Amino acid sequence: MDKIAFKEEYQKIKQLVSEDFEKLDNYFESYFYNQNNEKNRNPIFPILSEFFSAKGKQIRSLLIFLITRAMNQSIEDFHYKLAFAIELIHNATLIHDDIIDCSLIRRGQKTLNFDYDSKLAVLSGDFLLCEVLRVINGFENENIRNLHVKVMSEMINGEISQYFNRFKVGTIENYIEKSKAKTARLFEAALLSCVFYGTSSQEEIKNISNFAMAFGTAFQIFNDLDNFDDSDKVNEDIENGDYSAPLIYFAQEKGKDILQPLINSKQVIKQLKSTSAIEKTKQLAYSYIDLAIENLLFLEDNQYRRALISLCNLYKM
Repeated sequence: MDKIAFKEEYQKIKQLVSEDFEKLDNYFESYFYNQNNEKNRNPIFPILSEFFSAKGKQIRSLLIFLITRAMNQSIEDFHYKLAFAIELIHNATLIHDDIIDCSLIRRGQKTLNFDYDSKLAVLSGDFLLCEVLRVINGFENENIRNLHVKVMSEMINGEISQYFNRFKVGTIENYIEKSKAKTARLFEAALLSCVFYGTSSQEEIKNISNFAMAFGTAFQIFNDLDNFDDSDKVNEDIENGDYSAPLIYFAQEKGKDILQPLINSKQVIKQLKSTSAIEKTKQLAYSYIDLAIENLLFLEDNQYRRALISLCNLYKM
């Protein structure tokens, strides 16, 4: 995947809902400003504000806006609150992941656990999750509230499962289930919330759920693939005993014991290139992208559905 071309095309798609992102940005700014005032000054807010200044793709919010508009529904205050909550959940998990993985860099800047310490980083992640509960509790729809409680539980259990399976070469099926729990479920919660908020049919619920799970799974696979372009990330995964799809395919091809003597990323990457591990991982990801597109076809043809399909196809560049 050409990262520069991907970024350019991604920004073009994001531009389609640029007004929605401007309002979401205002929501974030208003939140941090209103909380960090003279009457209620909390020392953690400047730290979190700096952390959020380095924005990621915000792909979950992008999907919220595109899916809602593709279903011919208007964007309301609920959708900004939903996107805000989803971004808080995602970033809280990133903070906690950085602590677990002893990561030093996130989005081009120092991680909280490195820039400050692990204690503050844990508190920062916990604080964000508490704020998520406050936002979600304000949703009138009980199905949406219950959905988020369920998905947060599944995400945490996915992390627990990963911890207790460190240094074990599992199956691709195990890896997919872990990816669904850790990553895809949050995509599903975000998009099903949009469906539940509007007038939804069983067809919409089924197709949007299938799309979210397929796209979220592919997203995690591609993220793991990207790590193999970064020797530090590969080293990190091996040291932590976190074996993603490329390493699983590699072990299947060379024998499970092959991972034991691998002590550095250069050795891993060199040996991986002599196998079909990377190509098999790409094909696995592509199969989930195709499934995601298939589950969008129930939507009527409009610019937002086309943008969603273009977004999926971006990952096959």
